[in-house]
Amino acid sequence: MASENPAGEGRAARRARRGGPKDLAWTLRGRGSDDAGQQPADNAAAGASGPLIRRAQTRDLAPVVALRALMFAAMGTSTEKVSANEWQLNARRWFQVNLKNPAVNVTVAEVNGTAVACAVGEVVDRTPSPGNPTGKVGVLGNVATFPEHRMTGLGQGCVDAVMEWFRESTAVTSVELFATPDGRRRYEAYGFTEHEFPQMRLTIDRTPGPG
Repeated sequence: MASENPAGEGRAARRARRGGPKDLAWTLRGRGSDDAGQQPADNAAAGASGPLIRRAQTRDLAPVVALRALMFAAMGTSTEKVSANEWQLNARRWFQVNLKNPAVNVTVAEVNGTAVACAVGEVVDRTPSPGNPTGKVGVLGNVATFPEHRMTGLGQGCVDAVMEWFRESTAVTSVELFATPDGRRRYEAYGFTEHEFPQMRLTIDRTPGPG
């Protein structure tokens, strides 16, 4: 994303090149934050008294997308792909459209008025089957926490809230997720197990050809 401030762009570029999670987070958190630093006073005061687990709002779009980027980085996606503008803009639009979708739950942990961790739950419709007569399945994803707030329980608090939503406010009978090796133990504690049929995936190349 082009910047009108060459000095600021230089700092961001240097941090991105370092490649560490904190540097990547610093670069990504500023993207698209057109309302950064303009949080309502009542929300800032609420966050100042301690962490707050809540449903995401429009003002959380930039940090939620940045957290999604960090999730992909943790899954081994290259820094170049993680930092690309196209998917981040599309993700921001998706979150904007779905914040009030009753089939989607975007939960964040707020500290001092800023979202620092998140988890997303989706209810998706699939073809009904003997094991799932309604075809409705829960999908848990976008679980991530900014590096400086990890090991504080904030990410777990977001997952707890989304799992409670699945149980109490939806009709799903199962929840699915993709877990990194480091995150597997966390989800096993919730009762997640590996499915007997592993996922297979085919990538379809949509890159425009020459001419």
